[in-house]
Amino acid sequence: MKKYAFIAILFTAMSSQFTFACDESCAREKAQTEHNAKFPSYLTWKFCENTATDFMTSAVNSLKSYQNKHLSTKYKGPMKNIRNFVNQRKEWLLECDGYLQATSKGRIFTDDKTTKAIFASMDTISGELKALIAGSTYTSDDGSNDNSVINDKFEALFTRVDNHKNLLHLRGKLVVR
Repeated sequence: MKKYAFIAILFTAMSSQFTFACDESCAREKAQTEHNAKFPSYLTWKFCENTATDFMTSAVNSLKSYQNKHLSTKYKGPMKNIRNFVNQRKEWLLECDGYLQATSKGRIFTDDKTTKAIFASMDTISGELKALIAGSTYTSDDGSNDNSVINDKFEALFTRVDNHKNLLHLRGKLVVR
């Protein structure tokens, strides 16, 4: 009889731990109540993780390809498209970042410093592309067009994202598909 009483007490203690745990749906409800907001149904922790991973892999690869093969300040259309691409990805990442913060899951790029640095780099690229579209030009000493300013801004973003991606690889938190 003592065995059964012990097992019952042990079972009660174990199940009470799970009662106090708050999964994503619980955290979502708390955040919606606390922030008086309604999150879209597609926003989940997994969706946000996938959005960040897709940005760090395919979106950055697309930007690198554009920078290496097609960056020309003579043509405004491609610059406008890339600016819209960067702004759209930033909006998606900001939406996820807000959701993750509201549900106490952290930041989209692990910590405040990294997240702010990557978003700042995206803003810098967008601002520079906007200026180039508006007609700003840079010339080198020999008088030819010089893309070094915008290239430096792209490289700063790529470096920040690569550093973050490497850190995630080392921690075992990023598996590239």
